[in-house]
Amino acid sequence: MAVHLKFLALTLTTADAEKTYRFDQPATVISGPSGSGKSSLLMLLKHAVGGDAILTPAVRDHVHSVCAEVLVGDEHLALRREIGEAGSNRVDVLDPVTLELRESLIIRAEAGQTTLSDRLLGALGFPRTSIPVRREGKAAKANVTFQALFAYVYLEAIYIDTQIVRHQQTYFDGMRRALFEIIFGLTDSVLLDLKQRSAQLLTDMKTKTAEHDNVSNFLRVSDSRSDDALRAELVQLREMLTLAERALGELRSELEESSAADAVLRQDLRRAVAAARDAGQEVEAARELLEAREAVVAQVELDLLRLERSASAIEKLSPFDFIVCPRCMQRLDGRPVQEDHCVVCLQHDPPDESVDPAAVQQTREALERQLLDAQTVLEADAQILAAAHDRSQQAEFLTITLRRELDVQTRDVVAPRFDAIAGSSARVASLGASIDAVTQLRDAWARARSINQEVKDLKATRALVQADVKSHTLALAARGQLVDDLSREFFALLAELHLPWVRTAVIDPKTYLPVIDGGSFDSLQASGGGITTCVSIAYSLALLEFGLTHPDVLVPSLLIIDSPRKALGNNPNDQERGNRIYDRFKALADAYGDRVQLIIADNDTAPIPSDTFSTIPLDYNRPMVPGVAHPGPEHVHRAEHGYEA
Repeated sequence: MAVHLKFLALTLTTADAEKTYRFDQPATVISGPSGSGKSSLLMLLKHAVGGDAILTPAVRDHVHSVCAEVLVGDEHLALRREIGEAGSNRVDVLDPVTLELRESLIIRAEAGQTTLSDRLLGALGFPRTSIPVRREGKAAKANVTFQALFAYVYLEAIYIDTQIVRHQQTYFDGMRRALFEIIFGLTDSVLLDLKQRSAQLLTDMKTKTAEHDNVSNFLRVSDSRSDDALRAELVQLREMLTLAERALGELRSELEESSAADAVLRQDLRRAVAAARDAGQEVEAARELLEAREAVVAQVELDLLRLERSASAIEKLSPFDFIVCPRCMQRLDGRPVQEDHCVVCLQHDPPDESVDPAAVQQTREALERQLLDAQTVLEADAQILAAAHDRSQQAEFLTITLRRELDVQTRDVVAPRFDAIAGSSARVASLGASIDAVTQLRDAWARARSINQEVKDLKATRALVQADVKSHTLALAARGQLVDDLSREFFALLAELHLPWVRTAVIDPKTYLPVIDGGSFDSLQASGGGITTCVSIAYSLALLEFGLTHPDVLVPSLLIIDSPRKALGNNPNDQERGNRIYDRFKALADAYGDRVQLIIADNDTAPIPSDTFSTIPLDYNRPMVPGVAHPGPEHVHRAEHGYEA
């Protein structure tokens, strides 16, 4: 039988008011003129159960939250969701009696978290599984969600005359088909997992094949040698490298032996350099001492010269009495001069001993002896300097000689070996680089073989999975008869509506879409919206009734229809067709009572009076949003015109 899903009530909360709409009968008709809020009320039902609803500005601007009281399977729940950003990804599950919070669930899946969809599908007893899809050219999986299942429940006004369960939306059509197969038992979680694994293996196989092609193209473009040729070349290169490394080792050994022979010569050179440095320092010290001696001799000679000049002046000038200054030629005889003072310089006359010839002679002799001693020491220091200079020259000569010998030995013995070592090292490096290049090519060949083997393994694994898919599909093949049975019920429903030109009608066993007179649903668009609306309603009613009569078909027991008489026209035949649609609603509600629920939004009330139908009347004086006055028909906003929640 159909899985039980039923709305009991929907409560809207604004800043100033609260309004509850109840759905007590098997069928409820929400009636009212265009723009009074019929579609918005249905959209709020969708919003409450986690769907992406289209909401008008009146709802978005004034309604704070909605709370839907629902029966889901055997569970009685109250689902509260806020309007706007705050309610974008969360629904509160409340106790339906006390309205106490039981849990708060996210809508869109996040790792490790239970979603509202998980909760509702679990309550319905509906399989929680995933289906294989392709995203950006790669295999992926999409979870089957309650919100996707709701597309089978809710015929939105925007789609009712153009699409069957949103089949024209490419991103959703795979989910639509998968849901149909799950509902009718044409597939199960095992088969879906197998198909998903097969799709993933196919993606992996394509990825590996592309990788193998890339490696193969690289090998073909970069080098024409085969792996066998590269293997032989690698053996040869390694042998050549061994010989080159051996030759390099021998050259280094010879250089070490030559270096040992050079060690003695280098030691002698170091000693000669040290001796030359010491001799240079000795010369510098002797030169400084000689310069000091020369200064002493010069000073003694100067003192002796001064003494001679002083004695000569005293001797020649003392007999004279100066009456005129010998410098400026002014007369001195009228000038007052103290006794014992010089009439020229006015200083005290010198003591007698300072002009005593014997004293002067004694001083002269002392200075002459001092000069002789200083000159003797000076000559000795000059000899020391000459000897130090000779030793310095000898040390420098020895240093130069040893350096020349070392240079000759290095040029004739060491330098050639260095050149040979450099050449041999370059040879070793070149062979190493060649080995690396060949090794990389061989690694690429090995990678190509490995990838090719992976592709073979993936093909073999996928073949086994495909065999399991085929086996499991065959096991479920008998349930394909259900689609044929559904086709007959679908055609019978269409026949009741007396659609013109409709001679045959079936459900395509591959696409699960209606086929009318051999043509697709999309081809009916040219015939007028009334026909497509009737086909869409007949398809959904056939699914619902089939689920109610088949215990193993998981069709939800709820059907929400927005504008069932959309585009039917106003002539008597069109009006009669609309009445027949409502006849079918009534027959369904009468036959199954509380086991089924129909919620219908229409401009007019149900054309067939019945206790089975309850009515929620809306108009511009009684708009859907409580406490918010309707601006009038000239300011109508329809939900299906694209306002988002």
